[in-house]
Amino acid sequence: MTTAKALKLRRLAAGLMLLSGITHVAQLAFYGAERSAMGASLFGGIYFVIGILLLGRTRTALILGALLPAIGGVLGVYRFLHLHPNPFSVFHVTLDLVVVPICLYLHARKMPDSH
Repeated sequence: MTTAKALKLRRLAAGLMLLSGITHVAQLAFYGAERSAMGASLFGGIYFVIGILLLGRTRTALILGALLPAIGGVLGVYRFLHLHPNPFSVFHVTLDLVVVPICLYLHARKMPDSH
């Protein structure tokens, strides 16, 4: 894969993390202070930061982009099945299923950091 294609994948992952961050927080408008929505909104803030970091070229961002959405995806499935079934959980887990493999793949390429 060329560096240009890898950069497009990285931008895709960044965009999806930024979108996920925004929509995680947006749940508060729909569910208010419901406890699982509050927890999800905290993840949203973290996801937004990861999205910004993914716009750079650090390997740390790729690790965070694989690890935290993987954890969040598991928690999202749990939330949907046991706490609060909602369309946000399905949407967010779907995004996680795209972002995590992209970040793992790009990390495995062993490209050097630019900074």
